[in-house]
Amino acid sequence: MRFLNFKKNKFLIFFFFNIILITFIFILALPFSNYLKQIRIKDNQFVENQIVINPEVNSPQILDRTMDITMNTQVAKNFPLEFESLQKKIQIRIGENTIAKFKATNKSKNTVISTANFFTNPDKINPYLIKTECFCFSEQQFKAGEDREFTMVFYIDPSISKDIELSDLKNVEFTYVFSSLEE
Repeated sequence: MRFLNFKKNKFLIFFFFNIILITFIFILALPFSNYLKQIRIKDNQFVENQIVINPEVNSPQILDRTMDITMNTQVAKNFPLEFESLQKKIQIRIGENTIAKFKATNKSKNTVISTANFFTNPDKINPYLIKTECFCFSEQQFKAGEDREFTMVFYIDPSISKDIELSDLKNVEFTYVFSSLEE
């Protein structure tokens, strides 16, 4: 009989301990998640509504080596969008955050939804291109006649200097092609 009483007490102790533990976890969850957000914001760069939130974040190392980036823009055939780079050529230092700006205008009388495809030349640079924010990551909706500016925040990873095939690379082309979402 005493054995059954012990089992019952053991169950009640376990039950109340779990309720207290879950309550304690819920109480600490919000402050702990806020703390983790602060840590992550210090180490990362975010862009919200095309505004850089944490521009102090850079790559691990900035080299003296420079590279000339040519920004090419294209629009798919019969797509009613005018798209241009606000900086045709940018000289960057390897490892340094760079912001490239673009402008797009919907020339039609209808709302259009589009995506931007991104290409590089030479394409061997792709593993070293770190885009921390780009309008090409998501679809874009343009109302009739709407003008909009976009940014691309990027850097070239300093480990490119260890790649023998790209050690003398000075000129790179970035090409964006806007097209309808359905294409």
